[in-house]
Amino acid sequence: MNLNATNITIATLRLPNEEWLPTQQSRLPLSVQRQGEQFNPKRRQQYISGRWLLAELMFHQLGCSELPAVITSDNGRPIFTDAELPDFNISHSGEYIMVALAQSGRIGLDVEHIRPRRKLMELAQYSFSDNEYQWLINLPESKQTDGFWQLWTLRESVLKLSAKGVWQMKQIQIKPQQKTLFADFQPELFCITSRHHDIAWAISTNLAVQHIESWLADSEKCILSPMKLPQLVGFTTPK
Repeated sequence: MNLNATNITIATLRLPNEEWLPTQQSRLPLSVQRQGEQFNPKRRQQYISGRWLLAELMFHQLGCSELPAVITSDNGRPIFTDAELPDFNISHSGEYIMVALAQSGRIGLDVEHIRPRRKLMELAQYSFSDNEYQWLINLPESKQTDGFWQLWTLRESVLKLSAKGVWQMKQIQIKPQQKTLFADFQPELFCITSRHHDIAWAISTNLAVQHIESWLADSEKCILSPMKLPQLVGFTTPK
């Protein structure tokens, strides 16, 4: 096994409606179910669905019959209490929830429901570097929305990898044409971004990505099925 590389597993769930919750919660500890009951309905749905998706992924990958204990670390990042278990990240946008597991090292994940947004270019000018903004405005107008969300998810995944706040977004520099990026707070980055139907997503790790496996959750049957990966675009820190 390459100790400087990691294998990634991702799972995607599309919520069918605002009230949906997984009918099969047997892999969720009672403590998780009770925790979810303390939230408002929308937050409860996100919390329970995300933990359920994580539990199913841990069952498929490691044979865990129940979701291992999760705590919030000092930097506010959820992690398994058992340090031998994989690092994970959960992200949601609109009706989509995604989970990513890293066999080694750390991982950050961001998913965004691709949608029109008012003053998209003004937000890009404020949030991105001059180089990125120029690249974006030089794209055909029909591709600018996709380009924006590619840059945005890359940034967010890097922030989540390092447990940093959105106010540190300016510390990340991306060169879209060269497919490179770097962050002041993370010396080495390996990132992958993609679009699938109407979602954009990106994962960032501190180790080279050796292999990615993808699963799709069936909300009706509450099971996971293998999913073919869409086209992937890689970014890395320049040497």
